[in-house]
Amino acid sequence: MRWFMPCLINASPFQWRKLYRILKFGVLVIVSSLWVTACINHSSIPNQRSLDSSPAENCRLIHHAMGDTCVPANPQRVVVWGGTELDPVLALGVKPIAGSLNVLSYVKQKLPPQQWQGIVDIDGPQGPNLEYLLELRPDLILGHDSRIGPVYTQLSQIAPTVLDGSDDWKSTFRLFAETLNKTDQAQQVMDNYNTRINRFKAEMHHRLPFTISSVEVRADAIILDTSDSFALAVIQEAGLSLSPALNRYTSQTWALSKERLNELESDAMFLRTWGGITAERQAAQSQLKQLQTDPLWSQLQVVQQGKVYEVGDYFQGGGPITANLILDDLFKYLLSQS
Repeated sequence: MRWFMPCLINASPFQWRKLYRILKFGVLVIVSSLWVTACINHSSIPNQRSLDSSPAENCRLIHHAMGDTCVPANPQRVVVWGGTELDPVLALGVKPIAGSLNVLSYVKQKLPPQQWQGIVDIDGPQGPNLEYLLELRPDLILGHDSRIGPVYTQLSQIAPTVLDGSDDWKSTFRLFAETLNKTDQAQQVMDNYNTRINRFKAEMHHRLPFTISSVEVRADAIILDTSDSFALAVIQEAGLSLSPALNRYTSQTWALSKERLNELESDAMFLRTWGGITAERQAAQSQLKQLQTDPLWSQLQVVQQGKVYEVGDYFQGGGPITANLILDDLFKYLLSQS
């Protein structure tokens, strides 16, 4: 507790709001867990153990962040808890019965309607609705331990639950492909992605080294895509480099003050606003307009040269679909305009 108190005392308004959201979600998780446990104990819905009278014959054993889980050979009623976790599932040609459909706007803005229409949104104002999840009777739940690890026991009583624990999107994709029995499809998806990466590098090689900065404007902060972020992982795999001044930042120290806007100097910059709920999105758009009138912003050479490109919230994705959307922007802005 001693180490925690100075952090609270010196916390910025952005950090306070983030802490508040975490604490609020924690309370929700505890209450929801108690509710789900009570419902399961009094429900006629069979859990995964009673569904599989002969586990060795009717399911496959999958090793994941929370241990080993026996999953259906070909699951038909898949639920995906988490916005970024939806990407690898859709990329495999699987349409979940439910998921966090509205967390990232790219799903409805960039993907064909047939890929997402009919997916029930399980998110409520305070997060995914466990009560509704129980009613859906899924045969498989997918997610990440950082989001739903605390309620894994309750979820696994509703249906076999597999949680990824990696920060590497390719590792997540492999795990979900194995769980969904779609490893052949996954290999084809990655072969296509690697082909595009190699094509971009071949066409871009004469302009290297080429530096990139990538930033997200929120209502109360300017957030960097750091070298260990999803977007920069794709960008660096494509042969580009993070602006040198930004190498010292990590996912734990990603906020940039206006006084340090000069650190964004690069050969090109990708810019987006936070795409959360409507009120936050509007506030972020307002903040961006203010930023663009700030002299510290206007004097950046990358701004003056017109090398700032507005992109979408797929930059904070986590799978093959969003990785390819980032590649689309690299081709569009860095090659077609060169």
